[in-house]
Amino acid sequence: MVCKECIDTLGDYLDGSLREDLKLELDEHFKDCPPCVAFFNTYKKTTRLCKDALTEVSVPEEVWAGIRSHLFEKIRLQIS
Repeated sequence: MVCKECIDTLGDYLDGSLREDLKLELDEHFKDCPPCVAFFNTYKKTTRLCKDALTEVSVPEEVWAGIRSHLFEKIRLQIS
């Protein structure tokens, strides 16, 4: 596995959906590539921080109605 492939698989690796053969290949790559290990650690920490920072926000129905109205108007103008 080359570094680009490694980077492309990190999301699946973290969430546990990476195929077992690719996981083993990635683990092997990490043994010989300190830059990818550093990138992975940063990626993992950033992902965790983003998830921790996310909070559910309640959007009032009036706001949703305004958004829908705006989008429908944009669509209507494009169709016309």
